[in-house]
Amino acid sequence: MQHVKYILKLIIGVAIISNTLTAQQLPYYTQNKSNAFMINPALTGTKRLVDARMNYRMQWLGYEDAPRTYTFSLHSRFYKGKMGAGLYFMQDNIGPMKNSKIGGAYAFHIRFPDTELSAGIGGNASKHTLNGDKLFLHNTQDPAINQFLTDKTWTGDLNAGIYLYNDRFHVGMSGYQVLQSTAEFYKNDTTKKGLFKYATHVNFSLGYNFSQHPDFVWESTLFATYTNGVPFNLDYTLRLHVREQFFGGISIRLRDAIGLHLGYSFLENFQISYSYDLLISKFRNQSSGTHEIMLAFSSNLFTKKLGRINDKFLHQRYGYMF
Repeated sequence: MQHVKYILKLIIGVAIISNTLTAQQLPYYTQNKSNAFMINPALTGTKRLVDARMNYRMQWLGYEDAPRTYTFSLHSRFYKGKMGAGLYFMQDNIGPMKNSKIGGAYAFHIRFPDTELSAGIGGNASKHTLNGDKLFLHNTQDPAINQFLTDKTWTGDLNAGIYLYNDRFHVGMSGYQVLQSTAEFYKNDTTKKGLFKYATHVNFSLGYNFSQHPDFVWESTLFATYTNGVPFNLDYTLRLHVREQFFGGISIRLRDAIGLHLGYSFLENFQISYSYDLLISKFRNQSSGTHEIMLAFSSNLFTKKLGRINDKFLHQRYGYMF
């Protein structure tokens, strides 16, 4: 229980710190429910016994050097399901900047008859690369920028979150980049020293699954992000799962885009999903949209040997969902 108290205090601290935030700096995910482990460390170990995912996002097609995000994650639970641990890798390319991040997460789970409460904490190390030859300057003689030099620097940061869920609903909250670390470029040149400060992102997620027929299940998810200095991000997604194998749906991201979703599950443990964003913001005249594709492997292998059953909750109905 001490684990949970400590992480709850950290989450409250995140909410207080958020009053001084400055920028939106993390990648968006149209498939935010499928990428939840990348957003909230409390998700660690809440899926099946072993969960591995690869995601690729191509944002704002038509823009040169537009954002490209690659992620890989792997997490599991252990100690009779009371704890979870995982690793992830992310590379985010935006114009002249490349951010390569490797991180880990730990979560402590408290089981109730029909729900589970998870509290998680994570850390990461990021390698930041600034490619000077990709910078376009209004004043080419600006002494603060060296267009002939590529510089690299490292930072570290922490994340924390809580998550209450079963297979029919969830509610979660997380703080990302809690330490608000600073990337410093051109450290050895005082005339060109540059500082890039990272801001804490406070994320909130709420979801509910419902059905009147076992072959058709509606999955409803509301996701929000607050970062000081940028517009509040609100995303709603509704997906229809058909016969535990196919799904299709739509999402609406406030002032930004409408997303279309398709997915297919196969061989019981694999799922491939795709989404396409139709832009409704001012970028719509310059970009043909955004693509995102994910391949997931989620399995309850060896659960019988570990003395566990696949049905985790008292009234479980949608345990097949990824």
